Amino acid sequence: MMRRPGVLAIALVVVVAVGIGAWVVATDQRSAGRALPGVTVEGQAVGGLGPGDLGARVEALAAPIISRPVTVKAAAITSVSTPASLGMRPERDRAVKAALGIGRNGSLPQRLLQRFVLLRRPIDVKIAYGYDPVVSRAEIARIVASVVSEPRDAVVTASGGRLTLISPSQDGVVIDERASLVRTIAALQRRDPIVELVVTLRRPAFTTEDADRIAEPVAQFTTLFPYNPARVHNIRLAAGSLRGALVAPNAVLSYNQVVGPRDPERGYRKAPVLYNNILIPGDGGGVCQVSSTLFNAALLAEMAVEARTNHSQPVPYLAAGRDATVDYGYIDLRLRNTTGRYLYLWTEVRSRSLTVIIFGARQPGREATITVTDRVVIPAPTHTVTVRDPYLPVGQTKIDAPKPGLRMRTYRVVRQDGQVVGEELVTSSFYRPVPRTIRNGAKDESASQSLRRTTAP
Repeated sequence: MMRRPGVLAIALVVVVAVGIGAWVVATDQRSAGRALPGVTVEGQAVGGLGPGDLGARVEALAAPIISRPVTVKAAAITSVSTPASLGMRPERDRAVKAALGIGRNGSLPQRLLQRFVLLRRPIDVKIAYGYDPVVSRAEIARIVASVVSEPRDAVVTASGGRLTLISPSQDGVVIDERASLVRTIAALQRRDPIVELVVTLRRPAFTTEDADRIAEPVAQFTTLFPYNPARVHNIRLAAGSLRGALVAPNAVLSYNQVVGPRDPERGYRKAPVLYNNILIPGDGGGVCQVSSTLFNAALLAEMAVEARTNHSQPVPYLAAGRDATVDYGYIDLRLRNTTGRYLYLWTEVRSRSLTVIIFGARQPGREATITVTDRVVIPAPTHTVTVRDPYLPVGQTKIDAPKPGLRMRTYRVVRQDGQVVGEELVTSSFYRPVPRTIRNGAKDESASQSLRRTTAP
């Protein structure tokens, strides 16, 4: 009796399956815990190697990759580093696991397929690399330590009626750490020989080009004074604080902020100041002549006036309507630079004169003038007042004649090539009328508190 073909086929399949199973079992027994024959890592045969030897082989294969020289560029400097120093690390355990898993992981058909492939050709494992951002940032910081810098403004001084450059401006250098890290990792992955960090140049506020644009004076003003050692000393101190002041476009120059307190601790001496319409010794006498001179120069330089106060009485060194009193903490002179360019202040004090010079971007044919108009005289009071004068010796009496008051307006007129292109009311002034005053000496009394302080000339 003949057997059926189906039975033979089944028998054949069973025999083949048993044979394959036996082959798989035999292979596993021979390579237990080791990579199967035919497995390679980066093209190097690793069949028969266990986890420890595989790990050592992975590190040996990765060593030339992570130790090769890499040139790192940042701005004008270059430095030679290595991928390892930049945080590149071989993923050893991942590669070992992948090599050991070939022919052993996946479904049965997948494992069988891999084993049959290994009979004909190798199956290769590529080493993956990770990156330690902490190490990378530290190396980048080391490389750029000599590159990173703050911007430096140009330094100028006035000489011979022009600005002279003492030291040019210098751009600051900033490293974009995040962008540089991303770029570094990408370059190492491509195994580029050069890594260029992301560098940002930070421009200084006042550049050499800015200095060149304001090399000439755009305005200057001079006032005269009689020689009084203490007062001249104070004028020199206040003028010295203004000398070299740089005013950025649209910035406000505060006289009180620049000059600071006028007290003995800062070297100021007692000189005549105006109290209750009389001159008495006071700290910082003379600083108002500096603020008034600056006020006039600023008007000629077309600065905007944001705060200005006139004295209670006209001052001897300027026409009424053109003075500007200051009192630290109370009254300030504030000027805004509306010229669109930097302005640079310079002062010169001689034995009998004070000059404030403002350097800026000169416009040929442009001129500003100051006009005081709408002058109104206010009659002096007809009554007489009597006050104690704590700076007049007891027993002495002085009589001050009455003084009329004044009202007026100060205008700035701007001309271009002789034609008026602008006219503005800058400020209004009011000087109080003063009655006839009898001052009785009270030097031995503490009566100064009864006198109301007004302004310092």
